[in-house]
Amino acid sequence: MQNWQKDRNYRKYVNTDGSFIYVITVDGVDVEVNEEIYKAYSQADRRERYCAECEEGQLLSLDQMDKDGMQLSYLIRRHAESAEDMAVQRLLIQQINEVLPLLETEDQELIWRLYDDGISIRKYAKEKGLSDFAIRHRERNVLAKIKKLLES
Repeated sequence: MQNWQKDRNYRKYVNTDGSFIYVITVDGVDVEVNEEIYKAYSQADRRERYCAECEEGQLLSLDQMDKDGMQLSYLIRRHAESAEDMAVQRLLIQQINEVLPLLETEDQELIWRLYDDGISIRKYAKEKGLSDFAIRHRERNVLAKIKKLLES
């Protein structure tokens, strides 16, 4: 049994007749659920663990991705860019770098932390002692300022 399995709040038991009993623990109470609900819950848990591992900067093997339900073909399609897309992206980055100094220091920091450092809104909000909503709102406002500056 792996470490994460010790703390999980869902279990699958084999009945005496060979069928399965699916149980999810909610507020300390074991609730029997059907297979469909159990599978959906366990897949969501696997996805959450996968995302947490990615956030921690851990590299995952193809075997681990397969176990966690992440298909390599999806990741490749999602991240593969055409030469045209890369050229447009480089041009936009160059233009954004030209207008960033025109922003307030706090706005520059927000853009650098979210887009250059790649931290999540949740983590940045925690660093700043603000709510996720407040950071999302600031991000939208800053992006609108950048858009306005790029259009002028």
